[in-house]
Amino acid sequence: MAYRLLAMNVLGAFSQNKGRVSKATKEAIEYAHKKKVSILLFSEREYAFVKRIAKALHSESSLVTHNGAYVTSNQQKPMYIQRISEDDTFDLIQFLESFDCQITLENENFSVSNKGKLPTTLVKRAIWQRTQKFLYSQYFVNSLEEHLLEERISPLSIQGVFHNSEERNEALQALNNMFDNVHFISRDRNKIEIVAAGVSKWNSIVYVAEQLGISRSEIAVIGISEDDKEAVQQAGMGIALGNADTKVKEAADWVTRTNKEEGIAYVVKELLRHQRKNAIEEMNKVD
Repeated sequence: MAYRLLAMNVLGAFSQNKGRVSKATKEAIEYAHKKKVSILLFSEREYAFVKRIAKALHSESSLVTHNGAYVTSNQQKPMYIQRISEDDTFDLIQFLESFDCQITLENENFSVSNKGKLPTTLVKRAIWQRTQKFLYSQYFVNSLEEHLLEERISPLSIQGVFHNSEERNEALQALNNMFDNVHFISRDRNKIEIVAAGVSKWNSIVYVAEQLGISRSEIAVIGISEDDKEAVQQAGMGIALGNADTKVKEAADWVTRTNKEEGIAYVVKELLRHQRKNAIEEMNKVD
């Protein structure tokens, strides 16, 4: 099988180089482009962060961000946007602020959080960032509910971080019973992420593939985070990095090296080397 779209979680692009994208990964992505393989970078993180990684990779890639709620083409033009409605956002915030919970509303250009018990230094740093046009704008308010009464927001995603897993589980059970128009993602022990119903990394990967005329069987996915499981399981080739979540490894067709061992660079070269070998074998059969 020839894979025409390679989708990868951007967290896998970081090696041991203190959070920097390695030279080997850059070269592998460049090699894939030369072989006419489309590259897609996906993440639960905000658009600005993933865009910076794409720039570091020197990659003309489609980007799937905010857990799949915001998708851009390789020209960085929005292709698909699915927001949580203003009314649902307000109701969700009212409920979440009844807990001792750090809440963040995220959009493609900014995020707004309640201050909660965050260290003063972090709040000050984020306020400073708001004045820097080249950075993703982050700011804090005392009460998100009060803020939304003055400024209605329809976010791409909402994050809630609780102080213990018991409260998180209690809130998650209630939220599932209260809301039908949103989807809840459990992350770590104390965190909930919320997106509009129907939004997922895999659904957005498939959307991009369809726009490119690529079938699902021609998609290879490299996953690492727990919620990459669906994409790894459904792809034509599901690949888990060696340091991926256990559930992702169990769903994968291939568990490869860790990101510290240049897992993505290894996968790209091996995958395309096998494709070239298979193509030559098919040509020889015809001869």
